[in-house]
Amino acid sequence: MKKLFYIFCLSLVLSFSATAQIGVRTITIDDAVNLALQNNLEIKQSKMDLELLAVKKKNSWNSISPSVSASGGFNGNTPLGNGDTTFSYSLGASISANLTPAVRTTMKQAELNYQEGEANLEKTKRRVELDVRKSFYRLIYFNENLETQQRNLETAKQTYEADLIKYKQGRLPEINLLNSQYNYESKIPSVENLKRTYQSDIDSFKLLLGLDLSEMIALEGKLDDAVEIHLDEAILNLSLDNNNSIKALKQQILSAQNTIQAAKLSTYSPTVSLSVSESTSGSSQENAMRGLAPWEPSSSLSYGVNVRIPLDGFFPWSSGKLNIKTSDVTLEKLKQNLEQTRVKTSLSIMDSYNSILQAQKQLELLEKSVELTQKTYDMSKNAYNMGSVDLLSLQKAEDNLYSAKYNVQNQKYSILTSILTLEDTLGLPYGTLGK
Repeated sequence: MKKLFYIFCLSLVLSFSATAQIGVRTITIDDAVNLALQNNLEIKQSKMDLELLAVKKKNSWNSISPSVSASGGFNGNTPLGNGDTTFSYSLGASISANLTPAVRTTMKQAELNYQEGEANLEKTKRRVELDVRKSFYRLIYFNENLETQQRNLETAKQTYEADLIKYKQGRLPEINLLNSQYNYESKIPSVENLKRTYQSDIDSFKLLLGLDLSEMIALEGKLDDAVEIHLDEAILNLSLDNNNSIKALKQQILSAQNTIQAAKLSTYSPTVSLSVSESTSGSSQENAMRGLAPWEPSSSLSYGVNVRIPLDGFFPWSSGKLNIKTSDVTLEKLKQNLEQTRVKTSLSIMDSYNSILQAQKQLELLEKSVELTQKTYDMSKNAYNMGSVDLLSLQKAEDNLYSAKYNVQNQKYSILTSILTLEDTLGLPYGTLGK
């Protein structure tokens, strides 16, 4: 057991020494958010998707872009016996275009897709920021819990050292000393496990921020922010238009409306096709018969205008008519989903608001419990030193104190994450309710 304790102390010394040599980067909650917005892989990929949608939006008119083509050829014929060589050649160019009113809905859909891409980028940023903030406070909570465990370890060590002196003076039985030693040394593995878990979570946090895993960081923050937040009942009447789910449904409704318009134009609107082509050709044999030079060209120009008027849409059983009906039903469902989502969101906000208020009141009781258990422990400690209570009673008081402190920290963390979730539901910038 003593060897295990020496290893633990050595690991602490080496840890502090390495930190001093390498240097530690202090990160606040705002620093963490900024780093994630700059370096997070999901955000970078979402930006790439938006850039592609911007290109498609810029060139969405290309459905009416003319189709241009060119052609050419040369043929020759040389007899193996007597006779003259003959040849022929041809050159041509054509341009054609299809004009349809549906191009307007195509361009509109490209615009809507770009807007959806912007919304997805913003949604990704908010989700990453929410993950960063929750992870940050979770690490603060974990670290404070680790510090409490380390203080308990130090207290157990001091108790053991005091018992050792009593034992050497003949004032304490050996069995009591062994129990005190076991109580102290048995806490070392638990603290070590907490340290390893904390380091693993720190590495995951670095990955979220886009930092190198070898970089040493230290978080600067506290869970006491939960105590300082006072919710105003006015948030229950805030607009829900910034809620991600509601914004997504509104965007889907716009796309559905555009789909209906496109289906109607495709079913009822005429299509105009324009074409112009020019060809140039020559034949030495034909030119010789006409008395012209062998390379003398012969040119022609052709053009055409065609109009196609669809009539299937006037039959109720046609596929075009059914497509329009299907799109109408889809639009109506989306509108119903939007209204239902508004109601559910309002209920969720109300429930979160009441839960946070209740949790804050409970936090006050938990903090009073810490004060009471601290006094109980201090009294038990003094009584143990005087020999009026046994080690088991002291350990029980110590466990109660640790449990009370742990409950307070856990409640603070729970309140902070609940507030972040409420801000996300309301679509507010994170940290707004705290201000």
